[in-house]
Amino acid sequence: MKNTMKGSATNIAIIFLLTAATIIFEISLSRLFSYLLSFHFVLLIIAFSILGLGVGQITYAKYSEKIDHSLLWWIALPSISMFLSFALLLGLSQIGVSSSTDFGLPIIILLSTVPFIAIGIVYAHIFEVDKRNVSTLYAIDLIGAATGALASVFLLNTFGLVQVVVIAIGLLLLALVIGLIAVKNRFLKILVPLVLVIIFLMGFAKDALNFDIPVAKDPSKDMYRLIANPSFKSEKLESRWSAFGKTDLIKFTYPDGTVSKSMFIDAAAGTNVVNIDELAKDTVEMGKVLSGFPGVFALSFLSEKEKDSVLIIGPGGGIDIAATYFMGFKYIEAAEVNPSFVALMKKHNPSTFFDKENIKVHVNEGRNFVVENKGKYDAIMLTIPVTKSSRGTDFYGLTENYLFTMEALADYLDGLTKEGAIYFTMHARQEVYKMLANFLELQDQMGVSQIEALKKVYIYSNGMNPVLVMKKHPFEQKMMEKVHATAHYEELDRDLIYFPYIQQEGLDTTVQNVNYKWYMFDDLLYDISKGSYAYDKLWKAASINLSPVSDDSPYFFNYNNGIPDAMTTPLLLGLFIVGWFIFNHFKGWKSVSFSENTTMDMQRKFKAWALMSFLLGFSYILIQGYLFQVLNLKLSNPSQSFSLLLFTFLLGNGVGSLLTGTFKKNLSRKLIIYTALIILVSLLTVYVLLPIWYKQLSEFWIALFLLLPSFFIGIPFPVLLKMASSLKEKKSIPYLLGISSVAGVAASIFAIVISILYGYRFVFLLGLFGYGVVIVLANRLKTLKIVQS
Repeated sequence: MKNTMKGSATNIAIIFLLTAATIIFEISLSRLFSYLLSFHFVLLIIAFSILGLGVGQITYAKYSEKIDHSLLWWIALPSISMFLSFALLLGLSQIGVSSSTDFGLPIIILLSTVPFIAIGIVYAHIFEVDKRNVSTLYAIDLIGAATGALASVFLLNTFGLVQVVVIAIGLLLLALVIGLIAVKNRFLKILVPLVLVIIFLMGFAKDALNFDIPVAKDPSKDMYRLIANPSFKSEKLESRWSAFGKTDLIKFTYPDGTVSKSMFIDAAAGTNVVNIDELAKDTVEMGKVLSGFPGVFALSFLSEKEKDSVLIIGPGGGIDIAATYFMGFKYIEAAEVNPSFVALMKKHNPSTFFDKENIKVHVNEGRNFVVENKGKYDAIMLTIPVTKSSRGTDFYGLTENYLFTMEALADYLDGLTKEGAIYFTMHARQEVYKMLANFLELQDQMGVSQIEALKKVYIYSNGMNPVLVMKKHPFEQKMMEKVHATAHYEELDRDLIYFPYIQQEGLDTTVQNVNYKWYMFDDLLYDISKGSYAYDKLWKAASINLSPVSDDSPYFFNYNNGIPDAMTTPLLLGLFIVGWFIFNHFKGWKSVSFSENTTMDMQRKFKAWALMSFLLGFSYILIQGYLFQVLNLKLSNPSQSFSLLLFTFLLGNGVGSLLTGTFKKNLSRKLIIYTALIILVSLLTVYVLLPIWYKQLSEFWIALFLLLPSFFIGIPFPVLLKMASSLKEKKSIPYLLGISSVAGVAASIFAIVISILYGYRFVFLLGLFGYGVVIVLANRLKTLKIVQS
């Protein structure tokens, strides 16, 4: 083998840089695609990208003999392919090639996957040539990934997205420099200064790389549709990237000379910017703006003693703040999860967000903030706090999902004063039904009948944005009669309307042999309020999914019964991976080049190792997904929280992997023991420790808490790799690495599907079952005599 790198220190350094760059690039891509594409394409593209790692590892295992002579050039390929891939992705977005076109999605998937394939090849080679130190290498891989996860938050909050990707490319070039220094070929070492100069110039040109990425020409993006509208002018005032996404502040100038400003997160879900001082100077404009805010009607019936304090979850551009300010609330607090929103408003709209003594805006996740301020607010307002963009590596990882569960509703009710109320401004009828399903189920669990529960609710609508008002205690009948009469007068009786205590009015007549029926209130809700039939018929009889939503399956915006349509393609990918594995497993992995001296026991051993690799990769992701889902609710910033959890989890895995470097004998027995400990520690964590300490855990202690299960979870797979290193056949380790990687991709997809259908608790139990099967297989391996068994 020519130009082969030697030395574990060199391999360790390269692996660390390689994996850190990979995680930074992966997270950067998820942010890019959430901005450029419709949010439901993000999961699919990222899944294919990560699949590229496994494809690269398996490609190396099958064809390494043909590429070993030029291995050093393969080390250069990750940086080259990452640069070209990212540049082409940006270019395609500007010429109208998007996920919505017939050929756009395959092109984007291909471009995203190529760098990961190249990284997988280099990764597999290092593990193969330095198999004696496989435990250390795997530990460094995990620690490098942990470092990349944590660094990505800082980098994305500090630099532009393009700069962050260039930093990832720089890390890959630094890995190339280390590889060049390690080779014996003097000619190749001459390239070291050249690569260092390239790295230096990239750093020197960082300001030039901080250019704006225009929104893709995708009609599904609200910002693009408005900018492309020729009837008025638009100007981008400022854009900011963060770990949360990209925030744009746009100024619109209309033909009559009037001007408005709107903010967008990931080019979707725009929110109008409202300036309190400007409205105070123009009472006509104030009336116009406030009349367009549906929540004002309900607030107008509050007495002075009911206006001491209000919490606004997701204030956006400030309409809720302005409304409550002019309605006379004494103290106004707002919780905004996107730090860029707050930063832009501090600069461009300080009168609404910062200049008033009785207004305080917090950068925090709204539900978490309510829990920290229990029983404090006369009003809690949620006005369509929907981002319509992915917050994690799956499109269902929407920030707002956890705002609309039964447990979240319970938190909001606990956050109210005795006479306080929650004000939900929704998009449409189905959202109101679903939130009512949450409320009625929650009340039933508290022993409150549906008849009494619906005395705590009233609904009105302007035909576009229905408002749902809820209290801890029943509304007074006289007040409801007054509000009901005024709602009709204000024409807020369109589409969906319901008030307790008021008798239903209807019309049933026939005109020209056509039967017409009209009811004043929503007939379904009215019948439930009278006890005519059980409240659960609200969702059981519906043609769409209107069932209550819990934290265990927090998919409020999933209206599909069964598997959501947008999950069909990812699910097919997951099934393909499982089918590919089963096919090769029953074929006996014929693609593995066993020598003529290989015994049947050794071949059977490899089959068992392959199956265990798949199960370990699969179960790892399932357990990780459940733990993240449970602990993320305790953290105040979704994007930063995810990175913190990922850092801690991977760091714990890495420390556990380092421990396996001391294992010399009885590896099968150790695999059994530590896999069993994963099951025991996970059960202890979820069913004993979390219930005891959950409410008291701070973010710091959550990170430490996660180290306990993650330490043990990081042990079995490097033990398996050590066992495989005893096999004389080449490329067994790259195969196992690739199998584990593709299993993780399939598990990520199935975790979402399973949690939608059955909840995350079932995902957790399925992960434990997978580890149990590994124990059975490892026990059977002990009967096969082979070195280091």
